[in-house]
Amino acid sequence: MSELLRIDHISYTYHSLDGETPALLDVSFEVHDGEFLGIVGPSGCGKSTLLSLIAGLLTPSSGSIYINGKDIKSSGKNIGYMLQKDHLLDWRNTLRNVTLGMEIQHKLSENSYIQINDLLNTYGLITFKNSFPSELSGGMRQRAALIRTLLLEPDILLLDEPFSALDYQTRLEVADDIWGIIRKEKKTAILITHDISEAISMSDRVIVMTKRPGTVKRIFDIKLSVPDRTPFTSRSAPEFKDYFNMIWKELNHNEQET
Repeated sequence: MSELLRIDHISYTYHSLDGETPALLDVSFEVHDGEFLGIVGPSGCGKSTLLSLIAGLLTPSSGSIYINGKDIKSSGKNIGYMLQKDHLLDWRNTLRNVTLGMEIQHKLSENSYIQINDLLNTYGLITFKNSFPSELSGGMRQRAALIRTLLLEPDILLLDEPFSALDYQTRLEVADDIWGIIRKEKKTAILITHDISEAISMSDRVIVMTKRPGTVKRIFDIKLSVPDRTPFTSRSAPEFKDYFNMIWKELNHNEQET
């Protein structure tokens, strides 16, 4: 796989009336085209700050971010961002929620509805397109949020703990759904999560970050010997427990250093 994104010695410091708070320090890694990358680390280590930098919502204090070898601000590439909450609007039905981004960017046309209905049909929401968010399950809401993001044709998807508000059983089901959609659409994704098992089951690689100011401590290549891998089947792989223990050890060592 070719390199799509490069994080090159990124640091970021928050400034306030109380002084400076270093959030990230000298972070470097790359993401390959079509890769699913997981990032775990202690609370407050700068994981969400890192996604905000990649999305262009913040500017690094030092270092650079490149997409296809070009500075992120001049790359012309589209970044999709899924937050912890789905942010569906209660007064809009499913169809009008998934088209919201296209409306804002003035990309919605009569021809758009062919693609929109195709995605709704493919991912099990076509019969709920006139339903309101309160009538949808947690999994349906997250699928709608992802379709809304995919319709903007992002080159990279940023997932900031998108399943954290769901109960455990729904979380497992939705993780399978979202992972399957991202793989089917051949998208590159970066997932932030506090759940080690989730990171291992969904990712091609997992980055472990240190406590704040966060930096890359270790990167694990995830190789699981299961046929027809999905996040759910990944959990039964013989290597799964070993990866979990190694990542747990890295994170636990972080906590002991605090």
